[in-house]
Amino acid sequence: MNFFAKHRTIFSITIAVLVLTVAAGAIFWARGFKPDFKKGIERTGLLVITSTPTGASVFLDGRLTAATDANIAYLDPKTYKVRIEKEGYSSWEKDIDVVADLATEIKALLFPVAPAIKPLTTSGAQNPALSPDGTKIVYAATGENGGLFLFPMSDRPFPFRQGPRLLVKNQNNFDFSKAVFIWGPDSKELIAQFTDEEDKTVANILIDSDKKDQPLSDITASLNATISGWQAEIGQRAQTLALLAPDELKSATAEAKPNEKQSLSKEPQKTPTLGLPGIQTGLINYFPTGLVFSPDEEKILYKNKDGQYKIFDIKDKKESTLSEFTNLISISWYPDSGHLVIAEENKLSIIETDGLNKMTVFSGNFINGFVFANPAGSGLIILTTLTQGEGTPANLYEINLK
Repeated sequence: MNFFAKHRTIFSITIAVLVLTVAAGAIFWARGFKPDFKKGIERTGLLVITSTPTGASVFLDGRLTAATDANIAYLDPKTYKVRIEKEGYSSWEKDIDVVADLATEIKALLFPVAPAIKPLTTSGAQNPALSPDGTKIVYAATGENGGLFLFPMSDRPFPFRQGPRLLVKNQNNFDFSKAVFIWGPDSKELIAQFTDEEDKTVANILIDSDKKDQPLSDITASLNATISGWQAEIGQRAQTLALLAPDELKSATAEAKPNEKQSLSKEPQKTPTLGLPGIQTGLINYFPTGLVFSPDEEKILYKNKDGQYKIFDIKDKKESTLSEFTNLISISWYPDSGHLVIAEENKLSIIETDGLNKMTVFSGNFINGFVFANPAGSGLIILTTLTQGEGTPANLYEINLK
C-alpha cells in the first residue's frame, strides 16, 4: 500500500496519458488517419456512397469493393474510377477525387434497362399541355364523350394517383381536340384557343382547372389584358429568380433566345424547347430571361449565344457544358434537380447535370416533344401511339423508372 500511495501521482499521470493517447488515436482514426510503419501516419479520405435502388455493387478502379449504401474509409487521396452496378439497371460510372480528411458523397441514380410502360389514357390525348408547376396535364379527346380532360399528377408514386377527369364536354361549336391550351402562371386557369381553317382565332375560352361541367366563357374581348397580367406575373417571378444568377450568365443568354415564341401550328416543333413540354404559343413566354431554374432553385439550365446548353450551380459556383445532342427536341428538369430529361429523335435519356452518365430509358416513337418526369420521379410521361396502326389517336403513357 505504501508503494502505491507513494507513486499515486505517477500512476494518475500515466493513466491520464494513456486515456488521452487512446482518445487521440480514436479521433485520428475516425478522421481517416491510418498508421504506416514505413511512412508513419498517413491521411486518408472517405467515400459515402448511396444508390437508388440500394444494394448495388461498388467497384473502385475495377475492383469490387463494397455495396451501396456504404462508407468506404481509409482511401488514399487520389482520383478513383468508381463504377456502380446492379443487375437489371443501367450502370453508373465517374472519376471521383478522394481528398484527405474529407468525406466525398456519391448519390447514384440507376434506371431499369427494360422499364415497364403503361397507358394513362386510352381514348386519345390531343394537344396535351403541362401546367407550369408540373402537377397537372390538360388534353382533349374527340367524340361524343370527348372534351377537355385534366390528369392530376401527385407527388406520390403513380399507383396511388387519380385518373383523368372531364372539365368540359365537347359542344357543337367547340371541339376541344381542335384547340391549343395556354396555362396561366398559377397553374389553376388556362385558355383554350380555337382557330378556323385560315388559322384565325375565333374563340378564347377561360377554363378553371378545379371545376367540372363549368359554363363556357369566351374572353376574347379581354384576352390582351388577361395575357398581359399573366406575362407580368411570370416576368416578375423570373426577374426575382434571376437575381441569383451572375451578371455574366444573364448576358450570355441575352442573344440566345432559347425559348423563342412558337406559332400556333400543330406541326412538330422545330426549335428545341427548355422547361415545359407541350405546345408553346406566341401568347406567353414562360422563360423570359432564358434561365430555367431547377426544382430546388439551386441550378440553372440555359442556352448561350453560341448554342451550347449549360448548367450553372448557384451553390458551388460551377458551370458545366452539356455535350451536343443528336436531333434534340427538348430538355427539362428531373425532379431531383440533379438530372435532366433529354428528348432526341426516337430516344429519351436522363443525364446528370455535369453532362455525365447519360442513360437511355426509352427508344421509340413519341410525339411533339411531350416528355417530362412526374413529380415523384418514378416515371416519364410521354405522348405516343407505340406500335398501334396508322390513324390511331395518340395516348399518354408512363415509363416506369423505379
